[in-house]
Amino acid sequence: MRNKNFLFKTINSIHISEKSNQCREKNKVIILQVNKKSTKREIKISVSRMFQLEVKKINILNVKGKSKKKGKNFTKKKTWKKAYVFFKNNQNLDFLNNSSE
Repeated sequence: MRNKNFLFKTINSIHISEKSNQCREKNKVIILQVNKKSTKREIKISVSRMFQLEVKKINILNVKGKSKKKGKNFTKKKTWKKAYVFFKNNQNLDFLNNSSE
């Protein structure tokens, strides 16, 4: 672990897409955008402390930035790291729902 603030520096945001919603409902998985230099161990510790859930396993992949053409110029989006976090059974993932009841 690098320093005391690594908990907030490892996780950038929750990745929201159609695929991530299907994974969350079926397999108890959330998909996170994480720091490019973070490791599986750091992600596991920060997720278990922030969400107070038990992590089963983590899969990590690097997403390459796409190149786009704007007029004559080519631009490239940044590369980022994606983490699939699998939780143990009987864990409640209702904190992701935006219901105001």
